[in-house]
Amino acid sequence: MTQRRDFLQKTAGGFAIAATHPLTALASNPSFDLVIRGGTLVDGTGTPGVRHDLGIKGARIAAIGNLSEVTARRVINATNRIVCPGFIDMHTHSDSTLLQDGLAKSAVRQGATTHVVGNCGSSPTPVGAPVETHGHKITTYGDYLQALKQSGTTINICGLVGHNSIRRAVMGDQNRKPTPTEMRRMQDHVDEAMRSGAVGMSTGLVSPPGTYSETPEIVALARVVARHRGLYASHIRGEASTLVTAVREAIQVGDEAGLPVQISHHKAAGRDNWGTTLKTLPLIEAANKRKHPVRVDVYPYHAGSAGMAQLVPPWAHEGGRGAMLARLKDPVQRRRIARDMVQGTDNWPNFFKLEWDDIQIATVGTPTNRKWIGKRIADVARSRKCAGVEACIDLLIEGNGRPRMINFIMDEREVQRVLKHPLSMIGSDGRAVSADTAQGMPHPRYYGCFPRVLGRYCRQLKLFPLETAIHKMTAMPATQLGLSDRGTIQVGHAADVVVFDFKTVIDKATFQAPHQYPEGIETVVVNGQAVILEGEHTELRPGRVLRPQRT
Repeated sequence: MTQRRDFLQKTAGGFAIAATHPLTALASNPSFDLVIRGGTLVDGTGTPGVRHDLGIKGARIAAIGNLSEVTARRVINATNRIVCPGFIDMHTHSDSTLLQDGLAKSAVRQGATTHVVGNCGSSPTPVGAPVETHGHKITTYGDYLQALKQSGTTINICGLVGHNSIRRAVMGDQNRKPTPTEMRRMQDHVDEAMRSGAVGMSTGLVSPPGTYSETPEIVALARVVARHRGLYASHIRGEASTLVTAVREAIQVGDEAGLPVQISHHKAAGRDNWGTTLKTLPLIEAANKRKHPVRVDVYPYHAGSAGMAQLVPPWAHEGGRGAMLARLKDPVQRRRIARDMVQGTDNWPNFFKLEWDDIQIATVGTPTNRKWIGKRIADVARSRKCAGVEACIDLLIEGNGRPRMINFIMDEREVQRVLKHPLSMIGSDGRAVSADTAQGMPHPRYYGCFPRVLGRYCRQLKLFPLETAIHKMTAMPATQLGLSDRGTIQVGHAADVVVFDFKTVIDKATFQAPHQYPEGIETVVVNGQAVILEGEHTELRPGRVLRPQRT
């Protein structure tokens, strides 16, 4: 008890807890910056909630217990509310949107206080030559993180460096193995990123140029990440007919390189492949029994989203987007591409059996095609009196290769199976945007991921207890990322906190009307500062770039 009191005095600026119990009452009457009173504290560890007040001083949690007699600069009444750690979104693509608009409204208004960016092998840097992005000139990963710090963000950032970006900076979009010199240059890029503050490396092995790489290349780069105690996150090499072998490859990379593995947005895509997670989840369990930390993230929807160009076979991407568009426009190569999109190839099985009615158009890349946003590719095909694959190719050409899609390719029962699994945590796979300025019709996960887990899957469907849901969104990801002072409510930990009404919390964003903030998230605190108060954004930017703190 003496050691605990000394720790509290050191981290809480001289505040001591009464000797009768470490969480019962303050021995003196100090002043706090913020006190959250009357709530049920669910601390992120998976244990049931307890009625406690929470005292915050500076950026840290200073006291937990009965704080009814203390003074504070601001007091928040959390009676009949849940108080828990801020949600850590394990999988986002907010890399550029946070530089454009650091207020991160769609993220923080659903309780997310930390975004992991740089997923699926894609990060803004490294690049072969300096580029200007939203007023910042960047070349290295360190430049990118520094730009985030300078512009300021409402939420915290954990950055992954993308393998696709590394490979493209060194080799372009060439379909071949790297030379020894190129391999060393790629390793140098990984080392620079990790030294600059990245938490790990990601791969996107279904997208060029990542799809051109072989396993030994990934292992060699992952070993550099391991030296810095980082994480390997992978959009694996196929989520349909190749799902089992792709999961085995991700586990192999972790085994051989010696680092934690995160399998991104785990799913079985396409009707012919539904049920395959009954095979992959035991593989992941077996890896953990070998003391190898392999986890998955999952979003609570039966539809995914990606660039529509992902439907084009990898060989047609070689040389970059311009080369791909030239092939699409060439009548002979177009016929080959269309055939491969429908039938697949020997080394690229069609990643789900294409049903054009299952693919909704999210963005089109050109003003002339805005009427198709929210429609299905099959609608375009019917209107133009052509096959679905021809309509898709035309949309890609007309949109300069930039259209995005929402693909309804998952089984709801399988989504629930992965959500419920003890090794899964939550990742939106979305972007931090603002409903005031966002365009197109993106996936509703941008706005509703975490409230949907709490409202639909926890409260309504009772898929898991509340403390389990919160654990998946807080302590689990913090441990996987190596963030030793985040993810749980403890004295001395960073004050990232969410206050919500469990009786009303729910997502409102839909596939046809996505730009809607959720209900029930009332207060969000990031590093001790209230960024959401009474459901409204305070315009503050206390977010930080977080680094792993593994032992």
